[in-house]
Amino acid sequence: MTRQPLPETSLAGIWSALPSPAFLTVDQDGQETILTCNPAAEQFLSASALQVSGDAVFDRLSIDALMAEAVTRARSNCAPIFVNDTGVRVGSKAPEICNLQIVPLNDERAALLLIVAPREIAERLGRKRSVKSDANSAIGMAEMLAHEIKNPLAG
Repeated sequence: MTRQPLPETSLAGIWSALPSPAFLTVDQDGQETILTCNPAAEQFLSASALQVSGDAVFDRLSIDALMAEAVTRARSNCAPIFVNDTGVRVGSKAPEICNLQIVPLNDERAALLLIVAPREIAERLGRKRSVKSDANSAIGMAEMLAHEIKNPLAG
């Protein structure tokens, strides 16, 4: 069975559907320059892909980590680098705790995919699980109380 490449429309759909901000960057004169970004990144930056295209990504994102070193390691090892629990600031906004993934695409331009995953997304998912667990506990206690009211000698 031979592998078929994804059609361009599928790649565009996947890029647009990514829930985390993602940037496609290349090294231009020693700076990681944004080629494009997905809609989640546009929202994260409060700017369109056209507005940020050509800008240095680390001028747009202030990151509390040694990003130059991480980018160099990702490129030289041709392997993804993960930076967890680091502060990311956009403009004058308060920093958000995020997990970063730097993925080399190993193409002729040596492009990188930078994915910024704000921790609030993971925390929201955790809170939903917690709320469901709390609701199940309350229901269980209510069922036990109803049983005791119906049959007080059973306890």
